[in-house]
Amino acid sequence: MSHAAPSTPPTDAESPVERQLRLWRGHRRPAAPDEPMRVLTERWLGPHRAGLERLMLELRHSVDRDLKDGRLTFPRRRHPYPKGYCREITDAVFDRLGKRIGAPDTPVTEALAGFVGEGGVLSPVWGALSGCYFQNAMQFGVLYVDVANDTVDVTEPKVEILELAWSGLEAIADVGHFARIAQVYWGGTIWANTLFPRLAPVLPIIHIGPDGRATLHPNSIGVFAENLSGGCRSALTFLEQERDSGRIPPAGAAATLAPWRSRGAWFEEFCPTPDWDRLQACFALVDDPQGPYRSVQGFLDLIEAVKRVRSA
Repeated sequence: MSHAAPSTPPTDAESPVERQLRLWRGHRRPAAPDEPMRVLTERWLGPHRAGLERLMLELRHSVDRDLKDGRLTFPRRRHPYPKGYCREITDAVFDRLGKRIGAPDTPVTEALAGFVGEGGVLSPVWGALSGCYFQNAMQFGVLYVDVANDTVDVTEPKVEILELAWSGLEAIADVGHFARIAQVYWGGTIWANTLFPRLAPVLPIIHIGPDGRATLHPNSIGVFAENLSGGCRSALTFLEQERDSGRIPPAGAAATLAPWRSRGAWFEEFCPTPDWDRLQACFALVDDPQGPYRSVQGFLDLIEAVKRVRSA
C-alpha cells in the first residue's frame, strides 16, 4: 500500500516533540482548519514565514545532495528524480524536520517546537490536489507546505507554502473519488474489479496503465482502511455505479489478469464475466467477525494477498 508509513519505535533520547511528530509520521487526511488552529499558527509561525520557507528549502536540498552522493536511496521509478518522487521526498524531509524541531537551534525551529508543544498540527498529509493529482504534502496548522512541488513539473519551485484553504488539496472522499483522480492522474483505464470477486470488496478498482500494466486499487492505506471499516460500502457503491453505467472489464482486461489465478486463494476464484450474485455474496461476508475479511487469520491472509498485488 502507499501513502502511509509504519510508526517507528521511540528512542530513549526522544523528546516529547519528537514523539508527537513520530506519531504523526503516517500520511493523514488534511485536517480542516479551524479558528483555534488559525490563531495558533499565526502566533507561532506567522512571524517566521520567510524563515520557514528557507528551512524547508534547506532540508529539501539536503535530500537532493544525499541522493546524489549515495547517502540516501529511493526506489526506481519510470522517470528520473525528482519526477514522481513526491512521497519519498516528503517523508525524508519530514524525518529531518523532526530532528531539527526536537533540538531547536534557530528562531524558526524554536517556533515550530513551540507550535507543536501547544498542540499545533504538523503532519504529512495526502489527498487530491485540484481534482487532478494525488498529492503528498505537509500541514502546519492552517498552512500547506509542499517540499516536492517539482515532482510533476520539474521546472516548478521545489518548495511551496500557502494557506491550506487556497491550496486545492482535499481529502479523498471514497473509492469512487479515488478512481476518478486515478483516471485523470495516471491515465490508462479504470475498471470495476468484477474479475476477482473475493478481492472486490477491498480492492474494487482495476487500473490498466498506459504501459499495459494491470494493478488493483486502492493502494492508499487510508482509503483501503476507511472502506473496510465502513463495511466496504464505498467499494460496493463504486461497483454498482460502474455496473449501472454499463462499464465492465472487457475481454482483453480479463485475459491480462487471468494468470493472476495462480497467486493464491484470494485470486483462485476468477470471473471473466461479472457474476453479481457472487459479488453480493462476498460483500455480505464483510461484517462477519469470523469471516475472511475480519477474522485475524483471514485479515492476515488478505494483507499478504495485497502485498503480492503490490509487488507484482
